[in-house]
Amino acid sequence: MEAPKYNKARIMKSAWSMFKDGKKYRNHILTFGECLKEAWKNERSSYDKAMKMYQLFNLNKKECESRDAKRNVGTCSMAFMANTLTNYYANNRYNGD
Repeated sequence: MEAPKYNKARIMKSAWSMFKDGKKYRNHILTFGECLKEAWKNERSSYDKAMKMYQLFNLNKKECESRDAKRNVGTCSMAFMANTLTNYYANNRYNGD
């Protein structure tokens, strides 16, 4: 599995906005380094949440595919009735249907 790719621009924007707003933790105003750590933590949690949703989607997709394979769901063809229909409508006559 390859390493996740984080949006670093969004992380920096988030950190700067926290720092400029003077985000407080209890009675302590956060430094820029602390804001940056908080922004990274938020980005990782959002990435983890997105990966969980992606894995659930793939799991559901695989379950649906296996269920459909067990049911033999596929396209239906009327080729097996070709002889019957040809005989039924032979000589282009009305046969009382």
